[in-house]
Amino acid sequence: MMKGHWDIRYSETEGVYGKLPSPFWVQELSKCSGHLALLPCEGEGRNAVLAAQKGWNVDAVDSSAVGMATCARWSKEAGVGKLVKTYVADALDFEGASDGYDVVGLFYAHMPNDIRQLFHRKAMSWLKPGGKIILEGFNSRQLTLHSGGPKDATMLFNIAQLESDFQGLVMEQMETVQTTLDEGPFHQGKAEIIRMVGTAPQL
Repeated sequence: MMKGHWDIRYSETEGVYGKLPSPFWVQELSKCSGHLALLPCEGEGRNAVLAAQKGWNVDAVDSSAVGMATCARWSKEAGVGKLVKTYVADALDFEGASDGYDVVGLFYAHMPNDIRQLFHRKAMSWLKPGGKIILEGFNSRQLTLHSGGPKDATMLFNIAQLESDFQGLVMEQMETVQTTLDEGPFHQGKAEIIRMVGTAPQL
């Protein structure tokens, strides 16, 4: 999925979406129990490093080798290199841990409309019973703003769409939020965000 595009972007400037984790990830991960987290479409690793610093074992996945190299380096620099495993792979092809994950973080993981639902179903399949998906991305009102995100309206999220895609999860949170992003050069300014937390049923 646009591997060359992301290799170029991550090669031009380090920290294109900042080096600090998403505040929503920080907030929601602190409520999670378990030890194994998955971050597909993880880019340069800002959220993976935070999870490892909190004691989680993390599988970080991205199609960009450049992004994953940065993730590995940032993890080592933070003293948590042994807790973060990096995988250069298309998220749809990644199998993941055989026993599943306690938490899957989807941050600005916008997909073309024809594969979005497939990807979200894949994300659900990665969960252990009782595991959580924590999602943050741009909602459909972002199209008129200039703070980042796809310029294709079909790649932006809305509540009804996510409720359908993640049918089967118990929704703990689903809301649209207007906020101001300050996450590197590509996420700057007023933004329209959607945030979701869903839990897989216990067996």
